[in-house]
Amino acid sequence: MSNLMLGIVLGLYVGIGQVIALSGVAINNVLWAGVFAGFCVGDPQTGFQIASTCLLMSLGFFTYGGATIPDYVTGTVFGTVVAVRTGNYEVGLSIAIALSLLMSQMDILGRATTTVFQHLGEGALAKNNIRLFETWTLCGTLPWSLSRTIPVLLGMLMIDNVQALADFATQTQWIANGLSIVGAALPAVGFALLLSYMDIKKYWPFMIIGYVGFAYLSMNTISLALVGCALGALFMNKYVGGAE
Repeated sequence: MSNLMLGIVLGLYVGIGQVIALSGVAINNVLWAGVFAGFCVGDPQTGFQIASTCLLMSLGFFTYGGATIPDYVTGTVFGTVVAVRTGNYEVGLSIAIALSLLMSQMDILGRATTTVFQHLGEGALAKNNIRLFETWTLCGTLPWSLSRTIPVLLGMLMIDNVQALADFATQTQWIANGLSIVGAALPAVGFALLLSYMDIKKYWPFMIIGYVGFAYLSMNTISLALVGCALGALFMNKYVGGAE
């Protein structure tokens, strides 16, 4: 797939997905974005690996009260393409994290631009022009979409320059070593951010059980999740259901 076609396909996926997400249907979550981008470049497994790490870092983040957060969906798309093109997971992950943070600025721009259409819609409503009001309201989704579509399209058109920089980084030993260390540390950062949102002082037994299961019993993520659900159900039945 050419860079132009890749930019169009991924740009439309991210842009349209962002608009659909406003209705509460998230077709462009981090995991789906990574796998879809991986399919587009012929390596969905790498896309899943990049997306999994980005998902760990995004846990606990949400746009509460309209707050702007890193756009890990767009970052995952870029990171997957770079990782597959360069054959280096650490480089792709570093690109994904950096662009996720940068895309938060595009989110602010998209939200600010939407207010123009909101005011036009209010003016139409004041004149009791319902059809025009609906039109301006729907047009208000364009900035949300274009704030993702345009960066992805332009980024894919210039992806060869990013690939050249990534190739240089992987061929320079001290940079490659640094990227390997960063790539290994980023998932730990994601877990640390997640733990900062949790009431560890109250629920520390669950953390210890999870640690023992992973470190000493070699349980995989699905097994740990099932054990966590079972323990959580027991806890809720005893201390919440029992109180009723």
